[in-house]
Amino acid sequence: MTTTHDYIVVDAGSAGCVLAAQLSEDPTVSVALVESGGPDRKPEIRIPAAFPKLFKTPYDWDLHTVPPPGLGGRELYWPRGHCLGGSSSINAMMWVRGHRDDYDT
Repeated sequence: MTTTHDYIVVDAGSAGCVLAAQLSEDPTVSVALVESGGPDRKPEIRIPAAFPKLFKTPYDWDLHTVPPPGLGGRELYWPRGHCLGGSSSINAMMWVRGHRDDYDT
């Protein structure tokens, strides 16, 4: 069986889900949303204080950087979501605003 779609959205993170939802508002088009991770049903996704329990699990890509200059050869761990909702599902609903001086200069 062959299935065709007008649009294929790869990655069901926040942006991918929004894009797929907006495209699918047109009843004349077919949209496929593809995600390599599984559903976001783990309880720790719904409990902001539990977000560290998602790190280095099947819900996380477990990415590390190449050691950047200035860090003495250390690499950085970058948790990235590997489930429906992507990194938004494992970020504890946090955000950090930049320092005012950084914007002013």
